[in-house]
Amino acid sequence: MHTLNTHKRLLALTVAMALSTPAAFAAENVWESIEVTAQKRNENISDVGIAITAFSGEQLEALGLESSTELIAFTPGVSLAGDIGGQRAIFNIRGVVQNDYADLAEAPVAVYVDGGYLASTQAQTFGLFDVARIEILKGPQGTLFGRNATGGLVNTVTAKPTADTEGYAEFTAARFEQYRFEGAISGEIADGIYGRFSGFTNQQGEILENIYEDGAAPDTRLGSVGGGEDGYNDDTKAFRAQLMFDIGEEGSLLLSGNWSDTTKSEGPYQVVNTTEIKDADGNVIDVIYAADDPLGCDTIQAGVCVDGNFNGDPFRPVQGGDFNGNFDPDGSGNKVNKDFAFDDQNKIKSKGLAATLDYAFESFDFFAMSDYKEFKRTVGLDSDQTASPELIFQSNSTIEQFSQELRFSGETADLKWVGGLYYLSIDTDYSQGLAGSPTTFFLGGEENNTLVALETESYSAFGQVDYSLTDDLVLVGGLRYTRENKDFVGNVYQNENTNDRIIEIDTRTPSLEFTEQSNDQNLWSAKLQLEYSVGNSLYYAGINRGVKAGSFNAPLFGSFSFYEPEELTSYEAGLKHSFMQGSGVFNANVFYYDYSDYQSFSWVNNAGVVTNEEASFSGVELEVFLTPTDSLDVMVNFSYTDAVVEDLEVASGYFADTTPPFTPEYQASAMLRYNWDAFNGNMAAQLSASYQSETFHNARNFTAHQIDSYATADARLTWVDGQDKWSLAAYVDNLFDSDHELIGFDVTGFYGTSQISYAKPRTYGVTARRNF
Repeated sequence: MHTLNTHKRLLALTVAMALSTPAAFAAENVWESIEVTAQKRNENISDVGIAITAFSGEQLEALGLESSTELIAFTPGVSLAGDIGGQRAIFNIRGVVQNDYADLAEAPVAVYVDGGYLASTQAQTFGLFDVARIEILKGPQGTLFGRNATGGLVNTVTAKPTADTEGYAEFTAARFEQYRFEGAISGEIADGIYGRFSGFTNQQGEILENIYEDGAAPDTRLGSVGGGEDGYNDDTKAFRAQLMFDIGEEGSLLLSGNWSDTTKSEGPYQVVNTTEIKDADGNVIDVIYAADDPLGCDTIQAGVCVDGNFNGDPFRPVQGGDFNGNFDPDGSGNKVNKDFAFDDQNKIKSKGLAATLDYAFESFDFFAMSDYKEFKRTVGLDSDQTASPELIFQSNSTIEQFSQELRFSGETADLKWVGGLYYLSIDTDYSQGLAGSPTTFFLGGEENNTLVALETESYSAFGQVDYSLTDDLVLVGGLRYTRENKDFVGNVYQNENTNDRIIEIDTRTPSLEFTEQSNDQNLWSAKLQLEYSVGNSLYYAGINRGVKAGSFNAPLFGSFSFYEPEELTSYEAGLKHSFMQGSGVFNANVFYYDYSDYQSFSWVNNAGVVTNEEASFSGVELEVFLTPTDSLDVMVNFSYTDAVVEDLEVASGYFADTTPPFTPEYQASAMLRYNWDAFNGNMAAQLSASYQSETFHNARNFTAHQIDSYATADARLTWVDGQDKWSLAAYVDNLFDSDHELIGFDVTGFYGTSQISYAKPRTYGVTARRNF
């Protein structure tokens, strides 16, 4: 039998960076056909009946992409569900998103690194270093990948140990005092034993200038001790170590470990002053910008100004200001004025160990993976984002997970098959709360914290077959059954706040609210698809059923609740076509999603909750890759998404069809890269641009929740010597200094404000790399 997982083939793919280059083109072309593992086997991307956008390690290096979220600009139908200076980011694929910020929540777009699932959304902001390939799969992937892949998944494959000694060192210096180093070394340690060690460090100074003065007007109350520091920085260190052992001639064992540590300022939010619009019964039916209210009301109820912060005055001290008269110093610029601000407030740590066994028996291949991960995160931020000493949001989390996968695969003349068993355990300890400064009007000198423990155990069995009905027609069928058990314990405590910078929970005091619940779920995913190949084209059409497990709400101040699993039936058809004698690729697909119990997350005044709704999404995605000459690469893509959550209760008794958060109706991007011989090497000039239409940062879609449409552009100039040893690059990101919004949280009812995080300003830098 022809096996796909032998050690010799693995090493060959590693050395080749998983690239298959048409002979007619020069090596300097970036867009080249690559192999992916979207169906748990190595296949050319053009032969897989899934909407996939994939990048090899060489492409990532050439494009200058250094974080997992930067890929979004080049991937139609994928958007970023908010970014907080690299401290939180969630992938939104075709409108499938659950932007719950709580660390006990799992996203409906699964993220994997080297076959290991990342249970926490906080882990999805990992930096890219020493990567062999990244695959973004769109549409439900529950049959083979299973875990919460309703919307799709992002699969990162890192570079593996090699038989030949190789390595590299790369250094970047950029605006805002950023210094980044990345390097790796790989080779044979002893006969049949290979190793690879890689790592990176990134240091970036503060972007936001804080002009806060303790006790200064308009609010002369004293703020957090030692606060008022500049923010939006980064101090990250990470490494990965791997050992690979030959097992005879047909197998290999890979042992790997990883560690990372990040320290940042509190989230780089800024303040926008906003006003609630209420009906006669006090229901919030809209939120507008305070600058658009000529009367300067705290709150507008039934057309009349009413007292919003219980100080006896229905008007704000200054028209357009917040409840205390604060303004952002320069709008969306880089100046802020907030008291709770520290340059080392937030910390993210992770570590992991994995063992992966591949062995090719005579009639089938066997794969086994054991994976352990631990994530820890501490977050604190100024809830009102102003110079007033109001409430401080804070959260702590520790997440431990272990997974075990056993997989068998094989093929005959007419049949390709894969099947296996999967186990996942996740233990989450999470707390979040609000702490009041001594002089604040609410929770003065105290803090209220929600403390939860969630244990998840998931068992699944899965299988998929590709059966050739004819030489050109293939029937694909797959099924996955999952048994999932969740145990949840929740408490709410309120006690004295003696230190603004840490969470203080006195569990000896009585719990204000206690719940202990268990939930057992039987879940199943399925796939049925036809694929037809003719000439240089692949056509596919199918039905896919995805599912995301239900879980628990644990908002601030309690009110614990359970939400049901969401079920998605996806109908999709697509085309992958090669033309111009292989120098052009055109990919297109259309889809329709029919949801049952869609998990919609709404944020209202410092608390968020997930509810189950009905929803339907549809869309079109187009990709074109061209290499018309050895010197020119062209990429253009476009997507249209019509996503509707039906009859969402946006206020008590008010229902509306809404758009899921961070889901643009239109997206487009383009990239031109031209290279030529120069200075005993090769020069390349690259220009890329992307556009997305307006979105909302809140599921309720109120007026002040809208994020305006925006366009951005990046430029890059690279030189590589003739031996591919040295490379130099100069770049400008966010070329036109766009200050578009990325994420927002509506806290209007508390402070008359909303928190907004904006795009990183124009950044320029240089990178030098040495391969050896």
